[in-house]
Amino acid sequence: MFHGGIRDKAGNLWFATAGKGVYRYDVTSNGFTNYTEKDGLCNNNVSYILEDKAGNLWFSTEQGVCRYDGKSFTSLTTKDGLNKLNVWGIAEDKIGNLWFGTQYNGVFRYNPASDVFTNFTKEQGLGSNAVQCILKDKAGNLWFGERAGGVCRYDTASGRFTKVNGDGCLSAQIMGIIEDKIGNIWFANLYNGLCRYDGKSFIHFTEENGLCHNNVTCIYEDKKGNLWFGSDPGNWGTEGGGVCRYDGKSFTRFTTKDGISTNHMAVWTIVEDNAGDIWIGTKGGGLYRYDGKFFTNFTGIVNKNN
Repeated sequence: MFHGGIRDKAGNLWFATAGKGVYRYDVTSNGFTNYTEKDGLCNNNVSYILEDKAGNLWFSTEQGVCRYDGKSFTSLTTKDGLNKLNVWGIAEDKIGNLWFGTQYNGVFRYNPASDVFTNFTKEQGLGSNAVQCILKDKAGNLWFGERAGGVCRYDTASGRFTKVNGDGCLSAQIMGIIEDKIGNIWFANLYNGLCRYDGKSFIHFTEENGLCHNNVTCIYEDKKGNLWFGSDPGNWGTEGGGVCRYDGKSFTRFTTKDGISTNHMAVWTIVEDNAGDIWIGTKGGGLYRYDGKFFTNFTGIVNKNN
């Protein structure tokens, strides 16, 4: 299962997996390299990848967080026990602190310069101690997508958390948050479709509006400003799921006629390469690349090279 993907500053693609560590796709050699615990990765169950301003890669895993400087992995070990926690989301704030969302222990703010960790939980204003995803918006504020809590926002100026109501649009379980080119904040709701916030009001999108499924797992904005949404139907015996694209007016759903193996595929990550091709990682269906016309399955090549 592919959990998350990013494009680094060099243009290489990185994919997190459940059980197989991380894969790097080298744009120069067109080859895949697999990194696991044998190479120094702290755990093979990786949920998220972030590249910081200095070019280091950070990996959140079931056994804490590790950093890759291009040569070797370093695991974070603290008196707070972060190295033993199941870490989900990662974000870097405007002054270089790293924020880590965990399964049960709220969020940790890490200052790399001082090596100091600060833990925030429901006692400090979080809606839930299970934080799945984090977004730093253009104003520098942080948005936390929670499990069983919905969304809360951290104001970096005041240092306060504020619960985001969402006008009934947000679900309790948020799988992803992004800010698009024009400043809208988008929330991927598990079981409840999409929610868009323009700074004043919320708009709700569901299957009735053309969304491929209401179980939205990931969001991505491409270079052209199109938004891509992955979904997981949950039940392989039902129609629906997969990946769809939103051009600002309508949704386009991709099916087997476009090259994917099933119309109810569980898509968990989306990323664009430097050439403008869209890559999607799935649960059980492998890794695909879309060149604007057709999806090509790369799973066999990934397995062959490793």
